[in-house]
Amino acid sequence: MPAPSIPTSRPPREREAVKLSDTIHRFRPSKAFQNISPGAEITSLDFDDKGELCIASADDETLQLYDCLAGKHSKTLYSKKYGCHLAKFTHTSTNVIYASTKGDDTIRYLSLHDNTYIRYFRGHRRIVNSLEVSPVDDQFISCSHDDTVRLWDLKSPNCHGILNLPSPTLAAFDPSGIIFAVASHAAANIMLYDLRNYDKQPFTTFTVSDDAYLSSFSYPARMPAWSKLEFSNDGKLMLLGTRGHAHYIIDSFAENTAKFLYRVHRPKGPTNPNKSETSGDVCFTPDGRYIIGGQGERSVGVWDTAMPPDEKKSLKPFCELVENGRSMASCVAFNPRTNLFATAHKEAVFWLPEQHAPDPPQSPQR
Repeated sequence: MPAPSIPTSRPPREREAVKLSDTIHRFRPSKAFQNISPGAEITSLDFDDKGELCIASADDETLQLYDCLAGKHSKTLYSKKYGCHLAKFTHTSTNVIYASTKGDDTIRYLSLHDNTYIRYFRGHRRIVNSLEVSPVDDQFISCSHDDTVRLWDLKSPNCHGILNLPSPTLAAFDPSGIIFAVASHAAANIMLYDLRNYDKQPFTTFTVSDDAYLSSFSYPARMPAWSKLEFSNDGKLMLLGTRGHAHYIIDSFAENTAKFLYRVHRPKGPTNPNKSETSGDVCFTPDGRYIIGGQGERSVGVWDTAMPPDEKKSLKPFCELVENGRSMASCVAFNPRTNLFATAHKEAVFWLPEQHAPDPPQSPQR
């Protein structure tokens, strides 16, 4: 009887799960990509669902695609006729949608595989300033300077819902895809809608004001421009990013809708890109515990939501990562699947944990 054959190669190792709390303080700039024109700025970052690809839109009217697994630049796609901003992956990694910045205000649905347009979404009459894809299906939401919020489905060129709101600034879906939020900086509020009854009044409206804190930076106190709206992974918290010295955390289920939970203080001040409208310089980590954000000219801070704020409702950074000496973090996005996040301004930078980085300060366990 012949001896059983012995495999000559080992089966591929599965990726090991690593707690983010063990590595969050160890992130360092790992690779920088300079693929845009000199003097141009990256205005948005996004990862695909699998965490294998990252796309950046830039004000030189290009889309830059990066391979996260190989750590390399994949391709440059041009949108010279219409410009590009807020590029977002759909649930198919080869397709993205993005907003036009000139020519017209159409949202374009692009195949990255062959650089052809799949569909156009027309309706907005001024520039689109927020674009978010549902986490569960092919619906997406857009806000525009034309004072409308529109609901779309990738399968149809016509929007299936319109909300007429004063100066809608930002929009976001909760993790269930059933609730969406619309933030209006002019009205100083965040409105929550049920996607199944969006034509009715919002079921909750939060008022966001912070005059006592903001009076330290301007008189009269002035709320800085809002740049990011995002739900935590459990839907309990909302992160409202600003262009000022602090971001805001709001309890999605709070009974008192006139108060925010606490502010995320940036001791090194805000980032200051030339392009005021970006996809945001702050975000939650995928586990919902930490907040990563740019501050000042070169710094990236980490805030731990498990730590209590001080008596003035300000949450200080849990740690400040080693500065990226080349570029500010005016755009920030965290990979949904792997231990990698990206920052961008005049170049895109991938950050990875460094094994021998010093230990973090002690923080409470959740």
